[in-house]
Amino acid sequence: MLTIDEAKAYYAAAESAHDFDHVLRVLALAERIARAENADAEIVRAAVLLHDITRAEEDAGRGGDHAATAATRARALLLARGVAPEQADAVAHAIAAHRFRGTTAPQTLEAKILFDADKLDSIGAIGVARAYAISGVLNQRLWSETAPDAVATRDQHNSNHTAAAEFVVKLSKVRERIFTATARQIAEERHAFMVEYFARLEREVRGEM
Repeated sequence: MLTIDEAKAYYAAAESAHDFDHVLRVLALAERIARAENADAEIVRAAVLLHDITRAEEDAGRGGDHAATAATRARALLLARGVAPEQADAVAHAIAAHRFRGTTAPQTLEAKILFDADKLDSIGAIGVARAYAISGVLNQRLWSETAPDAVATRDQHNSNHTAAAEFVVKLSKVRERIFTATARQIAEERHAFMVEYFARLEREVRGEM
């Protein structure tokens, strides 16, 4: 439907947590899961390559929910390239349903795979790295006690909302939302890494190690 190089052009303005490196990591995971789950690899690949094409616009305060706007734009792009309407619709649905806090639930296997692969990239060692990349942009502290009213949001400019708090209120819950059996196995290992990492971080902050 489109090549890696063609897709890359849509991510020139993306920040490091959602740049084309993120897309390529999600693609590797999604293709692995698709093989194991016998999904339509072509639909999965196109959905992954286009799933965040309007993320930078949302981050800049334009365009609203990037999952919805990217789905609409991706469908139009694919139709213009001669892709069959049913395939374009399948790709668009997967994109529309990929957001953790989105209102559209994935209904197809391919949509569930995009959701799972995208979420897997938010946890584990890479998830910790991404959380701190975002935290650094927002000038947040490295660690603090997690506030009782802390909420998971990348727009949190409160310097007390740290990557450690993001783990408590969001990242620790990701594995519960995974759909496919293949992705759940990966999520368990990545979750365990984060638990140990943030526990050790707290001990080091307190001078216990």
